[in-house]
Amino acid sequence: MKYLSLVISLSLTAFVFSFSTTSGDQSASLSLELSMQLKNFLENIIPAWEIHLDSLHIVIRKAAHILEFFILGLSWYISFKLFKVRLSYLIFLGLLLPLIDEGIQVFSIDRGPSIIDALLFDFPGFIVGSTILPAIYKKIFQQNAPN
Repeated sequence: MKYLSLVISLSLTAFVFSFSTTSGDQSASLSLELSMQLKNFLENIIPAWEIHLDSLHIVIRKAAHILEFFILGLSWYISFKLFKVRLSYLIFLGLLLPLIDEGIQVFSIDRGPSIIDALLFDFPGFIVGSTILPAIYKKIFQQNAPN
């Protein structure tokens, strides 16, 4: 089981890094399409709500950073627990992975690294996934455990 969790964590990391190898146009096109679909959906639900596509596009792009690193953080937390690696190293990994991910963008067409993305979106997403969510989960199950 622990080796499966490691393979999953490494695969998810490679998957996240693969997004950074796409060109700026490909990346923007993907998130813009999602933004347009969400805008149409929201405007159908709340017709009086005027949604600006540019603003929504920015929110979608930043939310994607948070979500992908949230999932990475949770995955790596599980791997670290199963391999009995000190969880303090998880914070180091949580900072290292976003920096590598942003660094990959140096080699992508029309993209560049963003320390803001790494520190304000990726790292916090990883930390929430790897620390806060497991703590909440543990708290819930400790309260519901039979005495």
